[in-house]
Parts: sequence; C-alpha cells; structure tokens
Amino acid sequence: MNEIETIYQKSSYSESWALGEYIKLPNRATSYGDGLFETMVWSQDNIRFFEKHLKRLSEGMEFLGMDASMINSEELISLLKKTIPGERKRIRWTVFRAGAGKYTPEESAVIQILQIAPATVVSEIKRHADVSRNVQLFANPWSKFKTLNALPYIIANKEKSERGLDEMILLDHRGYISEASIANIFWVKSGTYFTPALSCGCIDGVSRQVLIDYFESSRIPLEIGEFKLDELYTAEQVFVTNSSGISYLESFKDKKFSTKPIQSLKLIFD
Repeated sequence: MNEIETIYQKSSYSESWALGEYIKLPNRATSYGDGLFETMVWSQDNIRFFEKHLKRLSEGMEFLGMDASMINSEELISLLKKTIPGERKRIRWTVFRAGAGKYTPEESAVIQILQIAPATVVSEIKRHADVSRNVQLFANPWSKFKTLNALPYIIANKEKSERGLDEMILLDHRGYISEASIANIFWVKSGTYFTPALSCGCIDGVSRQVLIDYFESSRIPLEIGEFKLDELYTAEQVFVTNSSGISYLESFKDKKFSTKPIQSLKLIFD
C-alpha cells in the first residue's frame, strides 16, 4: 500500500518545486545512497522543530560536500502552506547529490524530493522489547545524520517483526546501548534521565536534541554517556522518541517498567 499522497521534486537547475511521481534513473541516491533525509511533522502551518531539522541537514550536507545554499527553507514552508494549509502531515525531505560519476562525486549540486503523507500516530505503549541479535552499530563521523543507507534499521525492523516484538534495542559493536529500531532511547532512574552518547553510533535525533535542551534548561538531571544493558534492569521507566513523539516500553525481556506518561514531556510533542 502506498501511503504517500503527494510528491514534489526540485532538480539542481529548477527554481521551484514541481509535482512528479518519478525521478530520473540512474541517480546517485539509488546507485550509491549519496544523500540525506529528514522526517518531519507539519502542524499548525509549520514544521515542528524545523530549525533543528535544518541544522542537522545542513551539517550533513556540509560533511558530504553538498551545496547547502541550494536549500531554501522559506520556499519549502511557503509551498506547504499553499498545498496543505491547516492540516497535520508527515513530511519526508530527501536531498541527494545531482550528477553522474561513480564513487567519486563530480559535483555538489543537489536534487530534492518532498513526500507528503498522513501524519504518523505513535503508539503510546510498546509492550514487548528485546535486543537485536542481528544488528550492531558503529560510530563514525556521519552516523549521527539520517543518510540514505538505512540497512541497519531495515534489518532490525525485519527482525522485530519476525520475533513478534514491539520494539528492538540496538547496541553498538562494543555492547553499549545505542538506540531503538526507529527512535532514540531514554530511561529514568531516581529522578535522573539517561540517554546514550553519539559515540555509541546513534542518530542525533531532533526529538533527542529537543529533550536534552529541555532537561538542561529545566535543570533536570541528565546523563549522556556509554551504558551497558544492565542499566535497563534498574530503570523505572524507558521511553523511545522520534519525530512522531514518545512511546513508553512496558517490558524489556522479563523486566517491567512504568508506562505512566510524563506530562511535562507530552506537552513538548502536542
């Protein structure tokens, strides 16, 4: 089933977005995964946490040697206001390198794809979670960005489905907690919040950044570091978060957690 309602494209030589269901092949997205994407929530005629999405995308483009000046955020917002005013939607913004070449890029211009779909309703409670048997993550200079190479998450979610689980915890190659199958992970113990550091190979999620900013500005104890799985066995609550919001884990293996919503966090994503 195709959940995408509308697709817009903007080529390296175009001055505006245009409707289009198909992209020219071959291209560097399908051939080499030479690109990035942001998954965002459109609500109240704006993109939630848009500045953080823009910052991560721009930093990723700079790292990959792409021309970030081709990104026009005001034009993007204007397009969405005209096409889906007052609606709530899920927006995927893909940016990949234009041109040919093989592994060595020949240019820095980009092609952009905008996919508009129904807003994702996050499950408030994920009842059964376990550790992935098939995926280990590796930290590198680009692991914090959302690149077009999503194989670790495809494999993890396939495993999750096959094992009948609601969430999968991913570890890095050293055995430290990294993230969940499509989200960052946090847990609470004695009033202190914990989340893995980027050195564990997790994506620097926008919702992760928002929560870290909230904890720091509210002077709520927060520890960002490298943690072994034993940490989850002493946690009181565990939750995962992405652009769709927060989901609480009810159990991890034989350990049970509280799933009572943390109201102050809920308000951030309403």
